[in-house]
Amino acid sequence: MNELYAVVTGASTGLGRCLAIELAGRGINTILVALPGEGLMEVRDKCRKMGTKSECFELDLTDKNRIMELAEEINSKYRVNILLNNAGYGGSKVFMTSSADYIYNMILLNAGATSLLTHELLENLSDNADAYILNVSSMASMTPTGFKTVYPATKAFVKHFSIGLREELKSTPVSVSVAILGPMPTQPEIISRIEKQGFIGKFLSVTPKKVARKCIDGMFKHKRKIIPGIPNMLSYYLIKFIPEHIRAELMTRSVRKNEIVRN
Repeated sequence: MNELYAVVTGASTGLGRCLAIELAGRGINTILVALPGEGLMEVRDKCRKMGTKSECFELDLTDKNRIMELAEEINSKYRVNILLNNAGYGGSKVFMTSSADYIYNMILLNAGATSLLTHELLENLSDNADAYILNVSSMASMTPTGFKTVYPATKAFVKHFSIGLREELKSTPVSVSVAILGPMPTQPEIISRIEKQGFIGKFLSVTPKKVARKCIDGMFKHKRKIIPGIPNMLSYYLIKFIPEHIRAELMTRSVRKNEIVRN
């Protein structure tokens, strides 16, 4: 157990895939986690071809028992000095007609898995001279939004959890950062949503590859908040000057118009 590894969740597609490949490109070994059947082994093989060691675990991170089993196996076999909590999902739906599983699993994955996996790997991380945790939040965390409701709330949780934990761990070797991300063209439905937002959506959009590079750079620089892209940085600070109730109304109106499909 002399070699160090980085754990990346949600590593099969989108930003998680780019984070894994970016780490491998820097000579960092990886432990990749994602749902079964999403092509995780292809990402593992790509990382290995870049001259690093890479292992993968396919499991559902909304299942507490599976998280505990994963953490136990990692802690018994690997030294971990980086944890990238990227797994999560969102969406736009009418809250009243959303399924209970949709609501509950979003909370379990976005907030619960991030907290629990961090808790279970923290001692392993702390055993190294330098260690890093990067949690992925979103610009959505800044504005309560109707027809999204749960997603911004979970990402606000991730942001507050990360900053609080960072303060708690100041006297330890573990540095905690949170990435506050804007729109990324990762999936067809997200690309369509960005296109519907017109110039603003395209202006704020940053490719997953660039986001991955900026996030890892910021993590290694011990940054508290990482906001990739100058347009998103400007947007982040501008949002703070707009009263919350106005932001919530405007965002809800936009989601209702562009993203809601009533069943």
